[in-house]
Amino acid sequence: MAFDRSQGEVELDLDQVQGDVLVGLQKDFQWFIGFTIADVAKFKIFLKNLTPHLTTARTVLEREFLIQAQHTAKKHDRLNFIGTNIGFTITGLQALGVADLSQISDTSFKNGLAQQSAGLGDPASGAGAPSQWVVGGTNQVLHGLLLITGPSKDSVDHARTVISDLAGTSWTVVYDELGLTRAQDRGHEHFGFLDGVSQPSVRGQIDQFFPHRKFLTPAQNPDDPGQGLPGSDLLWPGAFVFGYPSQQSADMDNPGPAVDGGLGWMKNGTFMVFRRLKQLVPEFDAFVAASAATLNMDADLLAARMVGRWKSGAPMVTTPLQDDPTLAEDDLLVNDFEFSQDAAGRRCPYAAHIRKSYPRNDITPAGTAKTNDFDRRAASEANTQTRRIMRRGIPFGGDVGDDEAEQEKTLIDRGLMFVCYQSSIAGQFEFILQAWVNNPGFPPASGGKAGFDPILGQAGADPLLGRPGTDNRARNFGGAVVNYPTGPTGDPITLASDFIVPTGGGYFLVPSIDAVETVLAA
Repeated sequence: MAFDRSQGEVELDLDQVQGDVLVGLQKDFQWFIGFTIADVAKFKIFLKNLTPHLTTARTVLEREFLIQAQHTAKKHDRLNFIGTNIGFTITGLQALGVADLSQISDTSFKNGLAQQSAGLGDPASGAGAPSQWVVGGTNQVLHGLLLITGPSKDSVDHARTVISDLAGTSWTVVYDELGLTRAQDRGHEHFGFLDGVSQPSVRGQIDQFFPHRKFLTPAQNPDDPGQGLPGSDLLWPGAFVFGYPSQQSADMDNPGPAVDGGLGWMKNGTFMVFRRLKQLVPEFDAFVAASAATLNMDADLLAARMVGRWKSGAPMVTTPLQDDPTLAEDDLLVNDFEFSQDAAGRRCPYAAHIRKSYPRNDITPAGTAKTNDFDRRAASEANTQTRRIMRRGIPFGGDVGDDEAEQEKTLIDRGLMFVCYQSSIAGQFEFILQAWVNNPGFPPASGGKAGFDPILGQAGADPLLGRPGTDNRARNFGGAVVNYPTGPTGDPITLASDFIVPTGGGYFLVPSIDAVETVLAA
């Protein structure tokens, strides 16, 4: 039985949670500013002065209501909403002299992304290796990351100037880069696919702030009270923010113990993962075109099978043979599916990106011991929901130019500023990459023949699977050949090199508003 929401849920302190986490900062442009602390005393003064500029979840939600009202009134003016959030690496917290950091429970956060990189399958040398990163690599100290979002470059530039003036000589900016939505293909990443379609729904009451809205995520699926929008299960907020009930691995609906992160002041904070992912778009397009010609199939169909969705966002499970943009345009349909509808992996290949990164109710090792298919899927999905992450990425770089398309070669940097939030980096972000994305045998129903996620997969070392490091970046993808509704799966195709290259990033603690002022700035 689904959890009875009429009895109420835990109250969310929206004034304390930074705004990008549970709701998402509104943005068309976003500055990513990496810094080191140059003068601790001055920096603590800066943090106190910065606090009023930090954007809370309450503010972001108020802005969402205003945007919805505009849409209802058929007004299309872009509102000048500026967002500012901040996070700190473990070395940044150490530089500030924060006490008892050894008690933070997430070892991956304490190690940092550069040290964890090899275990995520990243290249050990050459392009993509931490020694070559443009931010957060082994050749750079990084104490924190400031995010500034807004509707135009002028607006985020102005906000950056204001904050830089506040910071003065207290910090040294070691990295700054602008992310921006693609003007000609809004909402789509550089390979051309609609991004951010599948997000978790979060439980929690907010009527203490908004009397007209009881829950952060209203139940909008008439067929399933345990979901927000169809296909998006309601999860307990401790999966994403410290101090709240956790999502249980054996129970989809009822809350588990509160997640504390190890230190009491971490309440209303979270961990942020930032990955600067360079996308080799001309090379990807050329590979898809050549492979499709060899397989005697349409290139758009092959690319859709690699992703699991058409470029419009329409899911392959629902429309496996041709795109249907009307599905992508309907919030009630675009994500309304389960992989039990495609148990044999014929509509959406087992190794398709969306199936690897979020297997929904596919049978996973967490459910294989059960005695029937229903129980196996139920146990698998309950565990899968504990692995969810809240994604908040944005593209960077310009679109592919004619010269690049003609040469089939990337000449300028472009890609995705991948950002996600979770209460366990090891148990959520890293688990997804290691146990699913980079695991050729996942899901188990593939009989060990799924191959790697052809989009995000990294073929290097994986300690979870006992796979040693290698300089050979080639990986196989099973499922290219169309086999719907029946037929052989066909031989896997080989991707000889990476089309996504990690070029920087870090693991950050994004503290509550109170913690910034009373712990970090103290």
